[in-house]
Amino acid sequence: TTSTLMSFALAMVLYPDVQRRAQVEIDSVVGGDRLPTFEDRASLPYVESVLRETLRWHPILPYGVPHATLSDDIYDGYFIPKGAFHGTEKWYPKASSFIPERFMDVDGVLTDDDPADICPGRYTADASVWSAIVTMLATMEFSSAKDDQGNVIQFTPQFTTGLSHSPMVFPCSISARSPTHSELVDVFRPGV
Repeated sequence: TTSTLMSFALAMVLYPDVQRRAQVEIDSVVGGDRLPTFEDRASLPYVESVLRETLRWHPILPYGVPHATLSDDIYDGYFIPKGAFHGTEKWYPKASSFIPERFMDVDGVLTDDDPADICPGRYTADASVWSAIVTMLATMEFSSAKDDQGNVIQFTPQFTTGLSHSPMVFPCSISARSPTHSELVDVFRPGV
């Protein structure tokens, strides 16, 4: 979950228009005086597509273990030689770009395409990750970090290597969208 939320934060810094669009959707459905709830989820299709794109964009674990054929085979008229490798990852156009709209049709309705469908822990993680993402979008502003002169600090995202894939620490600024939004989150902080 932490790696997924780090990928989400990175995406919001790199794609501020996505963040703004999701926040407009949240504000139009929820308003500014409460946090989104699971009852709001069906009314927030763009936020749902941001979640799906977060899971697709830089998955923490490989989508599936590659397989190799044990012998020559013919499938659907195609010859597959012994030892040929194949995986389960679906290919998306402009795969390195963060484009939540790829999970919506032309009318803004969510499609059935969901990259989490192949994740064995999807049901356990889905609710907590959605809740964290929608709460952060509703209450926080992610932006590029700036130096002492007010210039944006340029960086190239770096990721861990090995069995898991996670963004490494990157410069950014995270602030409350407004004093009202800050108060909504203060409810969760003990002693405040």
